[in-house]
Amino acid sequence: MTFTLDDFVQVEVSEQPSYDSTGTHVAFRSNRSGVSQAWIVPASGGEPRVLTDTGGVIYQVAFRPGHDQLLYVADDGGDEQYQLHLLDLADGISRALASMPRVIHNFGAWSSDGRLLSYGSNRRDRAFFDIYVLNLETGSERLVFQHDGMNAAGAFSADGKSLLITRPNLEVSADSTLWLLDLDGREAPRLLTEHDDLSEWTEAHFHPGGAVLVLADDRREFAGLQRIDLNTLEREFLLTPEWGLEALALTPDGGSLAVVVNEAGYGRIEAYEVTADARLGRRITIEQPSGGVASTPAWRPDGRALAFTFEGPRAVPDVWAADTEDGTVARLTSSQTQGLPLESLPEPRLVHYTSFDGREIPAYYYVPEVAPTDGSLGCVVLVHGGPEMQSRPALWGRYPGPHYLLARGDVALLVPNVRGSSGYGKEYSHADDVEKRMDSVRDLLSAADWLAGSGEVNPKRIAVMGGSYGGFMVLAAITEAPERWAAAIDLYGIANFETFLAHTGAWRRKHRSREYGEDPEFLHSISPIHKAHLIRTPLLVFQGDHDVRVPPEESEQIVETVRRSEGVVEYVVYPEEGHGFQKLPHRMDLARRVVEFVGEHLGVGRSARQDL
Repeated sequence: MTFTLDDFVQVEVSEQPSYDSTGTHVAFRSNRSGVSQAWIVPASGGEPRVLTDTGGVIYQVAFRPGHDQLLYVADDGGDEQYQLHLLDLADGISRALASMPRVIHNFGAWSSDGRLLSYGSNRRDRAFFDIYVLNLETGSERLVFQHDGMNAAGAFSADGKSLLITRPNLEVSADSTLWLLDLDGREAPRLLTEHDDLSEWTEAHFHPGGAVLVLADDRREFAGLQRIDLNTLEREFLLTPEWGLEALALTPDGGSLAVVVNEAGYGRIEAYEVTADARLGRRITIEQPSGGVASTPAWRPDGRALAFTFEGPRAVPDVWAADTEDGTVARLTSSQTQGLPLESLPEPRLVHYTSFDGREIPAYYYVPEVAPTDGSLGCVVLVHGGPEMQSRPALWGRYPGPHYLLARGDVALLVPNVRGSSGYGKEYSHADDVEKRMDSVRDLLSAADWLAGSGEVNPKRIAVMGGSYGGFMVLAAITEAPERWAAAIDLYGIANFETFLAHTGAWRRKHRSREYGEDPEFLHSISPIHKAHLIRTPLLVFQGDHDVRVPPEESEQIVETVRRSEGVVEYVVYPEEGHGFQKLPHRMDLARRVVEFVGEHLGVGRSARQDL
């Protein structure tokens, strides 16, 4: 089968379903038109149609209950200053709901009748988020909760008189509290989750049985499903699988719920009936694709169907729907894959390699179906950002250049989840905090050692690639051990933690400081910029000029230093792009440059790049 690099760049991604109030249509995000916009498809199946043409990126969609209207979240050129808009599907006209220059509006939830909308905003102080409620019938907006923190608006109670709020702890990482806010103002905000350890509460929902159902790792390594009694504040776990839960969806009447179990990076859905007193009843059988990642579950309002996103090594991201009465599942969107050889793409092996201190590091290892057996294979190591993120067993849209080279049989890919990654419990996610920062870099160096000792990969043909915090990992790897890498690709990575913390968005500064620390001497010691003169690995750097998370100065510093030291470095800046590249021409250009760069420095044959 013939395919080109463009096929991997232009792969369609359809995700994040939302049912309308009648259950007859599903809205979703898709990049079918080149950049993510809002689309809609009949719930019974049919041809999707595009709803928006904003010229920018749409990040989230959510139908307004009881109305033929769709909320969507957008920014301007990747600047992450999110604005909320409402599209009337009858006339196709959009209007701003919460929009203000240089201010972020984070969508919270709709009330059950669609009258009220909750959201967080940093308009008062760019460093903090207060909570607002907008009444769409009267047009009045109220500041309902003011606090110097990263507060996030959550769900409304059924009567619209109460609101759930999540408040992250700014002093330590991965800790939060859940609060109940009386919107009538008769009672003070009520803390629901008093605790004395590091625990988080997410995805909270009111249940008619006088309780809140929420995901929590309350005194546990992994998140489970917890019930909080609103009268007594007693907390009890209803579901505690061996692995953690990462998504929760509840039907409007509270009669059914769905969760996603993250099992070694693979995501599967479990659904249950819920009793009148907010406890689990019969498990609902749902057939679903396996060997990949299910995410973003969304119920049809009557609970008779559940939509979700699914992607895997041989399945591009699409929206699926399960019939909860007979358990059958069907794909609602069929993303166009052009000439992609889906059935012949390599499935990853889940491997574990030993790091410097004996810790076992999980990784996905992709090897071409027809690979040399003489130890001459090249490999690209792909490092995720975060650092509290997790690489999953799917590559679509994230690394089209290396993905293409894998499909061609030119390289293997190793995708590790070094310490500090989420998905493996609290201890693992905290194992790189502050003074332990460089231990995660040592995990990355150990990945190169493992590859070198595998007998499959040529130690002189290993490249490393990552973005954001993953870009820092790339720069740290080639400054700590430049001899181990044949090439390095840094996408908007952190070069200098001191300047990064000084110039990143004000709303992120405190949050990032608790992860990386604030001591100038320590930050200096872990910053690659101060060892950049040692770089001898050929380096390719990409940056968006609108990036507010990792500003262009970070890339500029590293590029200037390497050039002064007469190292090999290429630098590419894309206009009107932020923290990640959304525009198709830029994604095409990046993929071509990566393929050529890897081809040149790993010795990939000319035939592998003949279509560029």
